[in-house]
Amino acid sequence: MLSPDRIKHMAEQWLEGSPLKGATDEMKMMASSHFQQWLANANLVTRDEFDAQCAVLERTHIRLQELEQQLEQLQQQIQND
Repeated sequence: MLSPDRIKHMAEQWLEGSPLKGATDEMKMMASSHFQQWLANANLVTRDEFDAQCAVLERTHIRLQELEQQLEQLQQQIQND
């Protein structure tokens, strides 16, 4: 999950590029607050977290293939006995 500091930073970046540049400070604060709330509720992950989970999934997939091969070999041994 994104840290609160990261969410705040993203909201600040969004606000800088938004058409709200001429808005009052109160409007900017409300828009930023809503954007931060949306980001927090969006259940996003960082790229590092995503890459780490992809690596875990790849290792799991390889291990599953190995276990399937072992199972097939054991089944053949049982049938041959």
